[in-house]
Amino acid sequence: MAYWIQGLCTGPVQLLSYFFLDFRNIEGRQFLLVVKKGRVAYIDDTNDGCDSVYLMPASLTKNMNDPYKYRFFLSDSDTDGFLGNIYIGIRELNTTDYDMDVTGGCASIPRYANGADYFQGTFEMRQYVSQCFALSDSDSDWSMNGCQVGKETSPSSTTCWCNHLTTFAGGWVVVPSTIDWSYVFANADFLSNPTIYITVIVTGVLYIVAAVYARYNDRKMAEQLGIAPLADNDPRDKYFYEIIVCTGMRRNAGTNSQVCFILSGEDDETDVRAFTDTKRKIFRRGQVDGFLMAVPRPLGYLNFMRVWHDNSGKGKFGSWYLNYVVVRDVQSDTKQVFVANKWLAVEEDDGQVDRVLPVAGKEQLADFSYQFGERSRKNLADGHLWFSVVARPPQSRFTCLQRVSCCLCLLYVTMLTNAMFYNTTGKEEGSNAFSFGPFTVAPEQITIGIISNLIVFPVNFLLIFLFRKSRPHHKRPSRIDRAIKEVHDSNKQSSMNDVNTEVSSIFSVSKSPTIPSDPHRPDTASSRPATAMSGGSAQELTGKKKKKFELPWYFTIIAWILLWIVSLGALAMVVFYGISFKDETCRKWISSMLVSFFMSVFITQPIKVFLFAIILSIIIKNPSEEKDEEEDDEELPHVDPDNELLHADTGYGAARPRKVGYKPPNASQLERLRQKRIKEIKMWGIIREVIIYSIFLMMLLVISYRQLGASNFLYKDTMHRVFIANNETKIDFHSIRNTKDFWKWTTSGLVNGLRAGSYYNDYPPLKLRAFINDKVSRILGYATMRQLRVKPALCEIPSKVEGLIDQCNKKYSIKDQVEATFKPGWQPMGSGDTDNDTRPEYRYTKAGELNGYPYWGTLSVYSGGGYVLALEGSKTDLQAMMERLERENWIDKYTRAVFVEFTVYNAQVNLFAISTILCEFDPAGGTVVSFRFEPAMLLPYMSDAMLFQIACEIAYVVFTLFFIVRELKSFIKARLAYFKSFWNLVEIGIIAMSIASIIIFFYRMIVTNGLTKDFKSTNGNGYIKFQYVGYWNEMFSYMIGFLIFFATLKFLKLLRFNRKISMLSATLRHAAKSLLHFGVIFFIVFLAFSQLFYLTYMHIDVDYSTFISSVVATILMMMGKFNIYSMIMAEPILTQIFVLLFVIMVTFIIVNMFVSILNETFTVVREDVKKQGNDYEVVDFMLQRFKKWTGVGKATEEAPPDDGPNESGRQRRQGGDNVEDFPDRIERLLQSISTVYMDNDNLTQLYQKKQYDSRNAKDMLRQGATASHFGEPMGIGGRKESTAGVPKVHTH
Repeated sequence: MAYWIQGLCTGPVQLLSYFFLDFRNIEGRQFLLVVKKGRVAYIDDTNDGCDSVYLMPASLTKNMNDPYKYRFFLSDSDTDGFLGNIYIGIRELNTTDYDMDVTGGCASIPRYANGADYFQGTFEMRQYVSQCFALSDSDSDWSMNGCQVGKETSPSSTTCWCNHLTTFAGGWVVVPSTIDWSYVFANADFLSNPTIYITVIVTGVLYIVAAVYARYNDRKMAEQLGIAPLADNDPRDKYFYEIIVCTGMRRNAGTNSQVCFILSGEDDETDVRAFTDTKRKIFRRGQVDGFLMAVPRPLGYLNFMRVWHDNSGKGKFGSWYLNYVVVRDVQSDTKQVFVANKWLAVEEDDGQVDRVLPVAGKEQLADFSYQFGERSRKNLADGHLWFSVVARPPQSRFTCLQRVSCCLCLLYVTMLTNAMFYNTTGKEEGSNAFSFGPFTVAPEQITIGIISNLIVFPVNFLLIFLFRKSRPHHKRPSRIDRAIKEVHDSNKQSSMNDVNTEVSSIFSVSKSPTIPSDPHRPDTASSRPATAMSGGSAQELTGKKKKKFELPWYFTIIAWILLWIVSLGALAMVVFYGISFKDETCRKWISSMLVSFFMSVFITQPIKVFLFAIILSIIIKNPSEEKDEEEDDEELPHVDPDNELLHADTGYGAARPRKVGYKPPNASQLERLRQKRIKEIKMWGIIREVIIYSIFLMMLLVISYRQLGASNFLYKDTMHRVFIANNETKIDFHSIRNTKDFWKWTTSGLVNGLRAGSYYNDYPPLKLRAFINDKVSRILGYATMRQLRVKPALCEIPSKVEGLIDQCNKKYSIKDQVEATFKPGWQPMGSGDTDNDTRPEYRYTKAGELNGYPYWGTLSVYSGGGYVLALEGSKTDLQAMMERLERENWIDKYTRAVFVEFTVYNAQVNLFAISTILCEFDPAGGTVVSFRFEPAMLLPYMSDAMLFQIACEIAYVVFTLFFIVRELKSFIKARLAYFKSFWNLVEIGIIAMSIASIIIFFYRMIVTNGLTKDFKSTNGNGYIKFQYVGYWNEMFSYMIGFLIFFATLKFLKLLRFNRKISMLSATLRHAAKSLLHFGVIFFIVFLAFSQLFYLTYMHIDVDYSTFISSVVATILMMMGKFNIYSMIMAEPILTQIFVLLFVIMVTFIIVNMFVSILNETFTVVREDVKKQGNDYEVVDFMLQRFKKWTGVGKATEEAPPDDGPNESGRQRRQGGDNVEDFPDRIERLLQSISTVYMDNDNLTQLYQKKQYDSRNAKDMLRQGATASHFGEPMGIGGRKESTAGVPKVHTH
C-alpha cells in the first residue's frame, strides 16, 4: 500500500519552497519515495514515470547516529525552479529490498502488486518558504550563490549550508495561516462555530450601545464649547477677558460652592467677581470651564489672581481642587496662566479655601509636575483612543462616535492579524532566538510584529488623520460673540437690584482696596512690570499661532466609507479564519486575543502614555515649544482691540456697582465648617467601611464554606465507618493490641473496605471494580501498605541484665531506619543475588520515588519511604497476600510502623479523601493505632455555581489588593506608629493570611492538575499519592480558619462607635501595661502547676500523659472541669494538697487580681472623659443626618456659630438690614431716578451734593446722632448750603 502526497511549489526565484517529510516510529524499517512534478508518478521500464527516487533512510547500515536520518528533504535544487504541483509517493519496503540500488531511477524499482503489504508508520509534512543569503564582497549585496537551506531547518529556525566563509543570513518571512475555502463554505453553520458567531454578535451589540452613548456624549460636549458670561458683567463694559478654569482629576475635586475671584493687573484690578453659569454645571471633576468677563478698561499685564469659595456645597461638593486658570485677553489674544494645583477645602492640605495665585512664568510652566500633569491628562483624554471615547476634549473635532467606530475598526483589524499568524510559529525555541534574561525573542516573532503593525497601523492612522484634519462643513459661531450677546440680552430687562452681586457666607465686603497702594512697598507680583516667574511677555509664554494643515470637509465622508469597508472586510476575514480554526481552537484563539487586548488597553497603553509624559516633561521644558492644538472650527470674534478708547465711561446710565474689596474669611466659622466636614468624611468613611467590609466578609464566607462545607464531615464519617467501625471485620481497629490483631484486621476490615462487596440482596457490584465498599468512591490508582523498620541492636544492654536479654532495639528515628534489600522473610541478600530475586515488599523504596513526605505519628515522625506492598487484585487476592505476609513474619520486632495509604474520590460530592491508617509498634511490644481521613475539595470548579464562585474569588483578590494599598498608605503616613494600633495588626493579619491563602490555593491547584493528569495517563491504574497535596490542603484550611477569625474579630472595630463598647475598649487599652505585668506572674505560676501535675500524674492519667495535654487539663481545672477521682486514686494525699494550693493561688489570688485591675481601670476611664473615645459623636452626627434626610423623628438643631462681637451684633439685628447701609441705598436710588428725570447738569450737582450728605450721615450714625440730623444738607465746615435750583426728591 502506498500514499501519495501533493505539494505546491510556487513563487519566484527569490522566494523558494522547501518540502520536509518527518517519519515517526519506523525504527529498523525503510521506505521508498518517488517524486514527480506536475502529475502522479507511474512505474515502468523507462524513467519517464518519475523524476527521482529516494530511500528513507538512505541506508540502514551507515550514518545511523544521524538525528535527521528519518527526514526527507526536497530542496530548491531538486525542484529546479518548477512552479506547480509536486507528487510524492511513499511505500514501505520488504526486508528483502532494504538498501537496494535506486540510482537507475524508476526502471530500477521493483514491481509490487496493488495493495500489497501494509504501510505502518507516521509521517509529518511541512512546507517552508525560506532563503539563505550571503553578503558578497565584490558587489556588497546579498546573494544566494553558494548557500542553500539545510534539512535541519525547523519551524523556529533556518539552517543554512554555505561553501564559503562570509557574512550570511536567513529569511525571517513567516507565511500567514491559510484558509481552506471549501471547508469554510461547507461548515459555516452556527451550530458548528458558535464561538466566532457569538463573538461577532457581542461586539456588534457592544458597538451599538457604545455608539448611542457616544452620540449622547457628543451632544453633551457640544454644550461645553461655549463660554458663560459672568452674571455680574456690566453691559457698559466693552473690554473682555476669556477665563478658562481647569478642575483637577483628584477624587472629590469638583464643587458646588460659589467661587469668586479678583484679578489684578499692572493698570487696574477687578471687583469681587463670581463664576456662574445658569445653563450647565461647572467645576466638575476633570472639567474645563470657560467664562467671559467684561471690564471697563484693560487690566494691563496681570500680576496675581485671588480665588476663593464660600464652602456652600453640600458634602463632598463643598471642596474644590484647582489645577490652573488661563486668562486670555480677547482683544490682543494674549494668554497668561495661573498655576494652582492646590485644594481649596477646609479638610484638605492646610484647610484654606482662599488662594493667591501669581502669574506663571516660564520657570513655573516648565516645572516637571505641571508639564507631566498636563501631558498625561491630554494624552489620556485625547491621545488614548479607547479612553478618549468618554473623556475627549469638547473642542476636538474628532467626535466620540468617530472614536468608537475607529475602536471597532482597530479591534477587527487586530483580530484579523492575530488570526493570520496564530500558531504559525513552533512552540520550541530556535537556536537563532535572542534571550534577555527570562524573555526570548525569535526572528519570526519580530517579523510577525512588523507585519501586523504594517497592517494595523497605516489603516487606523489614516482614519484618525482624516477625522482629525477634516474641516467642518460650517464653522460654528464665535463663542465670544455669543457670550457678549447674552450679556446684552440678559441686561435689557435686569433690575437695579441685580447689579451688585452679594458675596455672602464666610466672606464679607469692605470698602478698602484689595492691595493698598504703598510707595514704600517693595516690588511684588502686583507691582513690578515683569514677575520673576514670567521673565517675558505673555505672548512669549504662549507662542504665535501657525496656520495648520487641514483637509476639505468632505474627507470626513471618505473616512466613514473607508472605515466601514475596512471594518466589514476585516470582520468577514475574521469569521472565515474562525470557521477554519474549528470551534475548539477558535475558543483558545479568542481567549488569548482578549487577554492580550485588555492588557494592551488597560495596562500597556496607559503605562506608555505615562512614560512618554515623563520623558517629554524632562526633555521639553520650554512651554513656548508646545503647539496650541485647538482646531479653528469657529468664527473669529468681532471685537475691536481699541474698545477701551471708543467707549469711555462719560455718563451715569444705570447704577454701576461700587468697587468692593476683599476681606479674609471668619476664622471661627472656618473652624466650625472644618469640624463639620471632618464629621461628614468620617460618617461616609464609616458607611463605606461597613459596606465594603460586609461584602468582603460575604465573599470570604462564600469561598470558605464552599471549600470546607458540611459534606466534609459526612464524607469523613463515611470513611470511618467503612474502614474503622466496619461491621464486616473480625476485630475493631481500635482493639488492635499486637501483630496478630493487626493481621486479623487487615484480612477482614481492610480488605472488605478496599473492595466493593455485594448489595444487601446479594446483588453483585457490577462495574465497581475500582470502588471501595461505599460503592460511590473510586480509588485513585491503588492502595499501598508501607513498613518502616529500625536497625537491630542500636542500644546497649545494661550489664546487670545482659544475660537475660539477647538484643536491645531502639525507638524509631529517621536516621536509624533500615534501607537495605532483603529476601522474603527478611533474610539477608546473598553475594550473587539481585533485586529480581526478591519481591517489592522487601525492597526499600525511597521517599522521592513514592512522592512521600514525613508523617507525624503518635510515637515519632516517620519518613516518606519504606518497604511498600501494592494492594492490587481482587478481594481474594488481597486476603491471600495478607496471609502470606503473616506467614513470612513481615511484621517482626524491628517493625516500628505500618501505613495503609490510599486516596479515593467521590464524584457525588466532589470530594477527595486522602486516607492514612497507621499502626505504630513500640519497642515494649505494644501498638498504637491512629488514622486520618482528610476530605479535600481539590477540583472546586465542578458545580453549577462555578461562575458565581469564580466571580467571588476574583472579587476577593480585588478586595485584598485594595486593603494592601490602603494599609500601605496608612503605614507611609503613620510610619512606625502604625504598628501601635491593635486594629492595624489585625489588618496585617488579614492581609497576610489572604496572600498566603491565595498562593496556597493556586499552588494546590497546580499540584492537583499534575496528579489528575497522571491518573488519566495511566487509566486510573498507576501509582498516585496525594499526601503532598493533602498537606497543602490542610495548610489552606488553617489559613482559612485564621482568616475567618481575624475577619470576624474586625467587626468589633465597627462597634467602637457605641459608647459602652468604646468605654470597654478604652479600659483594655489603658490597662494593657498592668495586664502585661500580671501576665508574667500568671504565666510563671500556671507553668509551675502544669509541670507539677505532668510529672506527678504522667504515668497514671491519660490527661497528663504529655506536657501539652497537662497544660490543657490545668486550664480546664481553672474552670472546674477535671477528673479528681482518678487523681485521688493515684495519689490520695498529694492530690488534695495540690488542688488546694492551685485553687488558692490561681483561682482566689491570680484571677481576682486580674478582675481588680480591670475594675480599677474601668472606674478611672469612666470618670475621666479625656480617656474615652469620641467616635460615638460621629454616630450621633449620623443619626441627626438620617433624621434630617428621612424626616423620621426630630433632628437636633445645630448650635449657631460664635463669631465674636461682629456676629453678636448681627444677631441683635435679625429681621432687618444694617442701618449703616441706608445712605448707600438712598444714593443708588437717587442716581437711578436722576437718570430718568434729570439732565446731565442737574445730575452732576445732585450727585455731588448727595455724596457729601451720605458721608455726613454715616459720620452722625457712627457717633450716635438722631434722625433729625438728616434735615438740612450741610456744607463744608458746617455751613448750611442753599438748595435752590435743586429739585426735591421724596423717598419712601
